[in-house]
This record gives sequence, C-alpha cells and structure tokens, in this order.
Amino acid sequence: MALNQRKAGSILSYIYIFLSNTISLIYTPIMLGILGQSEYGLIGTANSITSYLSLLSMGIGASYVRFNAQARATGDKEKEYRTNGMFQTIYIVISIITLIVGMVLVFLSPYIFQANYSDTQLEEIKWIMICTVIQFVITFLFNTTAMTIQAYERFVFIRLCLIIACVLQPCINLLLLYHGGNVVTISVATLVISFLTYVVYYCYAKKVLDLKYKFDNFDKNLFKNIFVFSAFLFLNTITDQLTFSTDNIILGIFSGSIMVAIYSVGSNFKNYFMAFSTSASSVFAPKINKIIAESGSDDETNEIFIRIGRIQFYIVTLILLGYIFLGRQFVYLWVGNEYSDAYWIGLLLMISVYVPCFQNIGLEIQKAKNMHKARSVVYFLIAIVNIIITIPLSLLYGGIGASFATCLCMFIGTVIFMNIYNYKKVGIDIPAFWKSIFRILPGMIIPIVYGVFINCFININSYWNLLFVILGFVLVYFLSCWFFSMNHYEKDIFSKPLKRFLKK
Repeated sequence: MALNQRKAGSILSYIYIFLSNTISLIYTPIMLGILGQSEYGLIGTANSITSYLSLLSMGIGASYVRFNAQARATGDKEKEYRTNGMFQTIYIVISIITLIVGMVLVFLSPYIFQANYSDTQLEEIKWIMICTVIQFVITFLFNTTAMTIQAYERFVFIRLCLIIACVLQPCINLLLLYHGGNVVTISVATLVISFLTYVVYYCYAKKVLDLKYKFDNFDKNLFKNIFVFSAFLFLNTITDQLTFSTDNIILGIFSGSIMVAIYSVGSNFKNYFMAFSTSASSVFAPKINKIIAESGSDDETNEIFIRIGRIQFYIVTLILLGYIFLGRQFVYLWVGNEYSDAYWIGLLLMISVYVPCFQNIGLEIQKAKNMHKARSVVYFLIAIVNIIITIPLSLLYGGIGASFATCLCMFIGTVIFMNIYNYKKVGIDIPAFWKSIFRILPGMIIPIVYGVFINCFININSYWNLLFVILGFVLVYFLSCWFFSMNHYEKDIFSKPLKRFLKK
C-alpha cells in the first residue's frame, strides 16, 4: 500500500504543481490588473515580515516523521500516542508565542515601513499581517495532525486536499476582487480556506488513522532528543528566511512597494521551480526514515538518492532551459514590459536553487541519520554573508542585485560545501551521483540548440505562439532525453502506464 501511495502521491503532486502553477500564471496578471503594482506589492511587503513567524516552529515539524517512525518501529501504540501528545503540547505553546510575537510585529509595522507607504497602505499592511498571524497560529495547532498523515504515507489524501484548495482559492479571490474586494479581503479568504483544510485533515486523521494524544508520563529523554534534533532544523529554517525573505524587507525599506512587486513576480518563478522537486523528496522522507530506523543501509539510501535525483534533474533542467529561452517573452506577455527585471530576478533565483532541487533527497538522508547539524550552521553563516552583500547590491541594482547576492552565496553553500559534506561525512556516494548525472547531459544538447534557434528566428508575440513553441520545446527535450539519456527504469516510468492504457 505504501508503494502505491508513494507512486500515486508523486503523480498527484505533479498534477497539483501543474494546476497550481497554471492557475497562478493566469491569476497573477488578472490580480495585478485589478489591484495595480503598488497594491499587489503590499502583500509581499506584509509577508516579508510575518513569514519570520515560521521560525517559531523551531524545526520541530520536520522532526516528527523521524520520531514517529521510531515509535511505530517498536509497535508500541502507547509510545506513539505519547509522542503525539508531546508534539501537540509543544505546538500549543508555540501557537501562544506566535500570537504574542505576531501582534507585536503588527504594532511595529507602521514604524518599519512608514518612509515609503501612505497611511492607507500601512493600515492595509497591518490587516494582512493580522490574517497571516492567525493563519500561522492555526497551522501550528494542527501541525501534528498534518505530519501524522505524512508519516503514515497517506499522500493521496493530502494531495487531493491541496488540489481542491488550490482550485478553490483563486476562484474565491477573483470573485471577491470583482465585487470590490481588496488585498485585505483576499487575506481573510485565504485564512478561512486554510482553517477548513486543517479541519478536514483532523477529521481524516481521527477517523482513518486513529490519531490519539496522551499527555501523561512524557519521556524526558524523548523530549530532550526532539529539541536537540530540531535545534539545527530550526537554524535551517532561520537560514531559509534570511536567504529568501530578507530581500523583500530590504527592497521594501529602501525602494518601496513597486520594487517589491517586481521582485515578488520574479521570486514566484523560483517557487514554481522548487515545487517540482520538493514534492518527490517529501514523498520519500518516511521511507528513508524507516530504512535508517530499521537497517541503516547506505546502499538503499544511495540508490534512492541517485534514482530520484536523476528524475528531478530531468524535470528541473527542462524548466530551467525553458525559462532561459522563453522566459523573457513570457514575462512580457504575462505582466508587461515594466516587469522586465522580473525575468533576470527569476533566472538568478532559479539558478541559486538548481542543484539543491535535484539533490534534496540528501537532506532527508541527513535528517534520518541526525547529521544535518553542520549543514545548518554553514548555511546560516552563508545567509548572514548574503544579507551583508545584498544591502549594497540592492541599493545599486535593485532586485537584480539582491537576487545575484542570493545566487552567489547559495552556490558556495549548496553546491560546493554540501557535496563535499554529503560525500565525506554522510556516506552518500556523490561521485557516483554526478557520474550518473553526466550520463544524462548528451540528451541536453539538442534542446539547447533548439532553444537558441527559437530565440534567433521565431518571433513570439502572443500566448498561442508561446504555447506552440513551449510544446515543441518539451517534445524535443523529451525525445532527446529518451534516445540519449534515459535508462530502462526511467523509460519504464513512461512506457508501462502507456502500455497498460493501450491494452485497456
């Protein structure tokens, strides 16, 4: 069943990503047209502050799968229930702290952004932040429930819920906007849908997975281990916030909401890019934790790392090459020439996460082995350097300067350091991984030549032209990889479902 859940969950993940990205690409220019650059930038400005509330989770959520796997490996249901109770107690405390800290941030927001915003805009920022604070509180309260479903590998249910919410959210937002709503209105709508989603999660976990909490006789050693393990995940969360949220704050303080809006549009491409790879790693996290808890086999984890890494490489390289050759034309058609910088911001941010996007199974292996500490410390130090570099570069070159600083620092940490650390300390066969990746590269030559041809000889001046060219590029990429890159396992992923379909 777990294998079917992983396969179906992976398929639904990509359906969800395709839907959410397609909807976002349609929804964003409509929203920009209704709200305008300045108003749209208020969302990014408010979120640049409230997103730091995610730090209060202290990385505990990411540790739940590991400790749940350990409890279930013993077959002791009482231990599992007490583990649930301990995590829930921690999250209740975190929720209370989040509410207090969030309200303080709401109070301080007018003083942080007063230089570049009107009184009306500052008031809207406050209300957006209030909605986001409440959403964080709800997320923390239901986090144990969501992670239980993840730990039990019920990926189909999770992905179906995400797909429904992903379709429902923009439809409601546009309905509200067309009836006179504003950024505050859609923030309230987002909050309501988030709450209803978590209620559905809870009902499912209670009825189907027999989710229970025991709040007595807590294991003190387990409590200590949770915080020791989570401390470095917490540092990793801080690093992610410093790396990807600080740019908006710096640009918001020195440049105003319009520059934040342009940066946010470019940053969206990075978010779409990352989503295509993280869905696969999240599906395999419970399996990796189970392998480590039961056997600790490096051979099995290395096989997963290389196999899934190759599949992720095909996907993210297709997206990156497509963006390089067609992204500029798409940005012009999508949001207009005034967002031209968004193309370069998006490209630099995508390059910054390119290698991590097909190596992120390595982080799951590190966490399962409790060897993620060095990564967290080094990444944190690099994030501090990133901030130092970002301030002068953003003042000189705006969003492009800020994204270049992120790209440079991420390369040092995620490519150079992480590959050495994974090989020398974690026991991942990095040379074998890169040899396997290099064997894929011949299949990239024809798509690159085709991309250059498109840029030199084809004039893209409408969505239909762009769609036709994109489909052509995807077809050329797929055929080239099929004949020059894919192994038997990768070809079977496509051919077996097609053969079963044709037989029916």
